[in-house]
Amino acid sequence: MTKIAFLIGQVNNIGGIPRVVSLISDSLIKTGLFDIQVISYQKGNNQGYGWNDKIKFNYLLDNPMPLKKGIFTATMRLRKILKNEKIDFLITCGSLYGPLGVLSTRFLDTKTIYWDHSNFFENTSHQFKIESKKFTAFFADVVVPLTKHDKINYEKYTKAKLVYQIYNPIDSKLENLKHEYDKSSKRIISVGRLTDQKNFLLLVDVAKIVLNKHPDWKWDIYGSGPLEQKIKDKITDNKLNDSLFLKGQSNHLYSLYKEYSFMVMTSKYEGFPMTLLEGMSNKLPLISFDIETGPNEIIVENKNGFLVPSLSIPEMTIKIIELIENQEKRISFSEHNEKLIDSFNMNGITSRWISLFEQLKQ
Repeated sequence: MTKIAFLIGQVNNIGGIPRVVSLISDSLIKTGLFDIQVISYQKGNNQGYGWNDKIKFNYLLDNPMPLKKGIFTATMRLRKILKNEKIDFLITCGSLYGPLGVLSTRFLDTKTIYWDHSNFFENTSHQFKIESKKFTAFFADVVVPLTKHDKINYEKYTKAKLVYQIYNPIDSKLENLKHEYDKSSKRIISVGRLTDQKNFLLLVDVAKIVLNKHPDWKWDIYGSGPLEQKIKDKITDNKLNDSLFLKGQSNHLYSLYKEYSFMVMTSKYEGFPMTLLEGMSNKLPLISFDIETGPNEIIVENKNGFLVPSLSIPEMTIKIIELIENQEKRISFSEHNEKLIDSFNMNGITSRWISLFEQLKQ
């Protein structure tokens, strides 16, 4: 049986990385071909994402510590785990832990897979992240970016030996949903961590224009994070407390999507946004800024949603109002999602991973 370990920062029920790792690992275990464990840099909570009971969990540090201080201890502990457990493949998730992954596998039989969960230029103000990506790509056996666009970036800007693109999957629980699209709903949904990346402070500016023009509509934001109070204050300052709501973190989003009319994403950058896939599988029309990577490989312009020039408040406002005022277009976008969804189903994505493992074994 092939032994695989996923290296992540922390096991929790907040970030996108633990979420997608839980989905992929579960699907791989169900094939009966793989023994899987999840190794986290620091101790976390195994609850929240329905981890498969067969997964073994390990962590490298007992107490939180910046990577630059903890990397030596973490490397020694990770090398010990990889040798003792005879791990065939270490999948390092995210750019921050890329160097830890490649240092820990040097001169071992374990193959290193670097799985980047953001886009290559995710935030150029953090030069360390770009250098980390280049360093990790050079030493890893393969780089797995989330999008076709980033496959080109890795091939162009790094000395990676192999670049093998794999999309994030739709949770199999969301495949083949039977509920009808609610064409009469007057509610908009946005989902994400309340961080600068997700750009919800700008969303408030958009919402002020949209909801003042259509006061019978409501807009809900699901998520938690460090900017929660700032966003709350801005909602209050703009007198939107009765129409724009912070709903907090929810473990029941899958059952809530069907109550909404469409989904809006205002992120400054993404890798491959799971929330858009979830909205898509629930037949929701999608509107997103056309940022570097992600949305433009999920949204087909004017087919299942709108791609808006990045960070343009006027353009975003126009497109949201257009969907609000055009029920037929909402219905058309919803129907078109069903034609696009198969590109991201769990079986197809799992097959891509298995093909990669077979290729690396040769």
